[in-house]
Amino acid sequence: MQIIGLIMLMVVVAYGFTDREMTQVSAFDMHALIVVLFGSMAAVITSSTAQTTVRTLSCLRELLPFMGAMAPKTRAIEDERTQLAALWREGKRAQAVSLAEGSVHAPIRKMLDLVLTRATPKSTDTVFLEFNHQALSRYQPATSNWELLAKLGPSFGMVGTITGMIQLFRNMGSDDLNIGSAMSLALVATLYGVAFGAGVAGPIGHYLRNLLDERLGVLERCKQTVLELVDRSAGDSQFGARG
Repeated sequence: MQIIGLIMLMVVVAYGFTDREMTQVSAFDMHALIVVLFGSMAAVITSSTAQTTVRTLSCLRELLPFMGAMAPKTRAIEDERTQLAALWREGKRAQAVSLAEGSVHAPIRKMLDLVLTRATPKSTDTVFLEFNHQALSRYQPATSNWELLAKLGPSFGMVGTITGMIQLFRNMGSDDLNIGSAMSLALVATLYGVAFGAGVAGPIGHYLRNLLDERLGVLERCKQTVLELVDRSAGDSQFGARG
């Protein structure tokens, strides 16, 4: 992926120097848009593995209604955690066991195993540390890439600005002076870079970061629930033995 990214970067820079037919400054400049978008993506590809690149793009579905997977799964884990804890506190152990065994979510099933075996706090910490690691390894690189794109957008806007200014100065000595085309690339590329970074990539990265934080928060609450239920079970056993 690094070779592909470097090739894309060289193509983007070379493309910035190509001549264009546009003769006036316009709010829409495909040339500038390609430099900003493809340049930013090329830099991300250079710093990522193929899997991370695919995940970076696939995270866009989290923005679409009824298409996101992370937020609904997080809510489902939280709902089942709440139900499991409530049933266990009410003494409805059989229903709690049935709920956990039928769950499609690994943290919920593992909660039941830890409670039934009265796992130590250290063992519980180890288990949920692994769940945290899985969530981070799945979503952290993609989230970081979108945060990186927020910084790279303005930078590649400057690439378009610099190439546009170079074209402008180069053409000043020729009879065919195409000031509009060069000025369009120089000015609009900066605008596109800032707009893409601050208005698109930045908010997407922030949204994905919040989704990841919510998942980690739910996993932390699952761990605390296990510790609570294990203590409750131990207390019930001691009370029964004294009785």
